[in-house]
Amino acid sequence: MKNNETYKIRGVIFGSLYPNKIHIHVGYNIGMMDGGGLLMVDTNQVPIDCRMPNTLVWITSNEVGYENITIKKMTDPEAVENKIEY
Repeated sequence: MKNNETYKIRGVIFGSLYPNKIHIHVGYNIGMMDGGGLLMVDTNQVPIDCRMPNTLVWITSNEVGYENITIKKMTDPEAVENKIEY
């Protein structure tokens, strides 16, 4: 990527049965990705306060794809605005 554009997408911590891994439900309720998808990341990439299932998070990256990502917990107003609708 030549420009310094930042990509930000919402996600929900799903959990995992794999050792040292966490699944994150990424891209729920977004256009053609209505159902989203699961992203498996190393546990050490997820902040401690975000590791509980159903925690709403932001996933940001300076690249297309999920190679170098940052995970941050949504604030309460952001969580209300980006709630999960089943």
